[in-house]
Amino acid sequence: MNDIIEEAKISDAKGCGITGGDPLTKLDRTLDAIRLLKKTFGTHFHIHLYTPLDLVDEEKIKKLEDAGLDEIRFHLDADDEKLWHKIKIPTRMVKGVEVPCIPKKDLRKMLTFVRDHVAFINLNELEYADAPQNKLAELGFTTKDELSYGIAGSEEFALELLKEFPTLNIHYCTTRLKNSVQMMNRIALRAKHVKQPYDIVKGPALIRGAIYGDEDLETMHTVVEKLFHNDIDTLKKRLLCSKQQVIKFAKQLKKIGYRPEIVEELATYDQFEIESQAL
Repeated sequence: MNDIIEEAKISDAKGCGITGGDPLTKLDRTLDAIRLLKKTFGTHFHIHLYTPLDLVDEEKIKKLEDAGLDEIRFHLDADDEKLWHKIKIPTRMVKGVEVPCIPKKDLRKMLTFVRDHVAFINLNELEYADAPQNKLAELGFTTKDELSYGIAGSEEFALELLKEFPTLNIHYCTTRLKNSVQMMNRIALRAKHVKQPYDIVKGPALIRGAIYGDEDLETMHTVVEKLFHNDIDTLKKRLLCSKQQVIKFAKQLKKIGYRPEIVEELATYDQFEIESQAL
C-alpha cells in the first residue's frame, strides 16, 4: 500500500482511478486502498472505480460508499442485458457508464436503458493493443491509419450516437486524448518529482547519460567514480549520469570496455526508452 501513496505523491495526483481486471474480485484490498488514500490526502482527493456488473450487489456498493469512493463507472455488456438492472442500486456515489465504442455493435438499447439511472456515459474509442491476447484483427477490425491505435469506424460511430442522443450527458474519449494528452501530462508531472540532479526534463521524458558494461554494477560504479559521480540503476543494470559527463568521458569509458550512451526515457517506473544514442 505504501507504493500507492508514494506514486500518488510523486505524480502530484489530485485523485485516482481504480481499475483491473475487476477491483471487486479483491474487495478488501480495494477498500483498504480507498481508505488509505482518503486518510493520507483528505476527502477532496477524488477516487473513481471501474467495474463490470458481475460482482456488483447492494452490500459491495455500500462498503465502497462507506470507504469513501466518490464515483463508480460501470462496464455494461451491450449484448447481454440480464445484469443491467444493477446500475439502479441506490448510492450517494456518482454513477456512470463507460464502454468502448465498437463499430457494428448497437449501443442504442443500452443508452436508452441507462439514461435515467446514471449521471454520465463515457464512450471510449476502441483501441488496438500490442498484446498476444489481442484478437481484434481476427475479428476484422483494423486501425484507422498506420500511426494510430484507434480502430477504424469507432470515432464515426461515437459521433453518430452523440447526435442521436443530444439530451444525454455523453462524453467521447479518443485514443489520442488518453495516450498523448492525459497519460503524458501525468508522466510530465511525475518527471518533475523523480528527476535526479543529472537529468534533463523534457516534458514527460528524462534525458541522461547511461553506461553499460559486462562487469557487475558495484565494480563499474567504483571504476567510473574515479572519473565522475554516477548512480547505480539496478532496474536496467547500468550506471546513470549527466549527458554532459557521458559525452566528456566517452573515450575513456570505451577504452576500459564500457558502452556510453545518451538516452531519452519516459519518467515511468519501467523507464520506457524513447531514444538512445551510442557514443
